[in-house]
Amino acid sequence: MKKSIRFIINPISGVGKKKVLPGLIKQHLDHSKFTYDIVYTSHRGHAVEISKEAADEGIDIVCVVGGDGSVHEAGTSLIGRNTALAILPTGSGNGIARYLGLPRRIKSALKSINAHQIETVDTLTLNGHQFIGVSGFGFDAYIAKKFDEYHSRGLTSYARLVLKEFRKYKGVSVVVNGEKEYSNLFFCSVANMTQFGNGFYISPQSDAKDGQFEIVMVRMPKTFGFIGLLFASMRGTLHCSKYVTCIKAKHAQIKVNDDIGHMDGEPIALKELTVEFNCHPKSLSVLV
Repeated sequence: MKKSIRFIINPISGVGKKKVLPGLIKQHLDHSKFTYDIVYTSHRGHAVEISKEAADEGIDIVCVVGGDGSVHEAGTSLIGRNTALAILPTGSGNGIARYLGLPRRIKSALKSINAHQIETVDTLTLNGHQFIGVSGFGFDAYIAKKFDEYHSRGLTSYARLVLKEFRKYKGVSVVVNGEKEYSNLFFCSVANMTQFGNGFYISPQSDAKDGQFEIVMVRMPKTFGFIGLLFASMRGTLHCSKYVTCIKAKHAQIKVNDDIGHMDGEPIALKELTVEFNCHPKSLSVLV
């Protein structure tokens, strides 16, 4: 029996993809295995609605065409459901897709869907709000907010923004589980998966199938230390840096002194500065 797929396309994610994608899907999807339809998002949060409707209808796979923001919207709507998540990565960072080992060329990503290899991964909650990859506070959250407001996308724009804002940033402080305070942090990340996106690894040892997450705290570096952290992140050796402290946990309470955070790269405003994180093992089915 054929499996059903609903493709959710974010028309503003990726240059020129909206016009060519339907043809690529028609050409490269294995029609002996799958039936499909296509829905375009029209506003922020629309992928949440589409994904929930697909799960309610019993669609086998929801395939998100977009970046981590679109994946966050659709994927969190499938947590605990029987519908699996697939991704055609066309965003700026594609951190979740990169972690899952998905090709970034659309043709190759479609062919990987044909293999229909499904795994079940953990997800996390921040004060009950679900996310899939990485959440955090500090410089990464600050940049997520700035980038969300930025006039252009892509790695070059992101790098330009990071270099511009680094000199202004003053750091963040956190208290973990009411015990130890970590002050003057560059950022504090809670990682279920290994990277932010664009090949930058925040938590190289994270495994989204081990029933726990990593709290990664990076102390404020000086200019040359910052450059070293960037190279370590690209090499996947950030956890070895003298600036970095890592804690494994299944649940944790983190108190922060700033109300800016992010989930899967999407900026959020914290209503409470004491934040509860919990791991939910094997709660989301994904195509890898």
